[in-house]
Amino acid sequence: MTYSEFYNNIGRSHHADNRDLETYLLALLHLVEQNREQILTADLLSKLLEDAFTSEPKKFDPEWLKIVKAPDEKTIYKKWGNKADNASEDIGIYYTLAVLQFQIAELHKMKGKQLENEGRYFGIDSETGNRWYNFEPGSILDCGMRCYLDHCEDDEQEFEVNWQTLGDLLEMGRIYE
Repeated sequence: MTYSEFYNNIGRSHHADNRDLETYLLALLHLVEQNREQILTADLLSKLLEDAFTSEPKKFDPEWLKIVKAPDEKTIYKKWGNKADNASEDIGIYYTLAVLQFQIAELHKMKGKQLENEGRYFGIDSETGNRWYNFEPGSILDCGMRCYLDHCEDDEQEFEVNWQTLGDLLEMGRIYE
């Protein structure tokens, strides 16, 4: 699947875009945990992103509220690089899980506060100082993929993915205007 095909594919999945972003990310986290042993392909990633619109969300863990900054790939790799479940496991899964927990915690903290700001689409800072521009599943996916497209040499080239791709997509979607 090419970059543009993937972008068009996830663009069609927003038909069920009636979930708030926190619930969507909780469902996506649940799906990622269920599928983490699989090799992530563009097709599987597309399916996970679509299924998160209707799948059962994971229960919110109050421990996540302790997370105050976006995951750093280097720190995650340093922490988990030698603790992978098996030699073939994609270490990017730990980064993606950390991104999901971070974003869920941030959104949870902003409920009734920054998320009520009518100008939030011009960008807001969470109480922990992290910048946000997108607050719905469709917009975070669209902007994350637009970032990929804006930085690839040819949007008709193969979109090669791994588990880190999902974390990157969500983080780019959070901060890309």
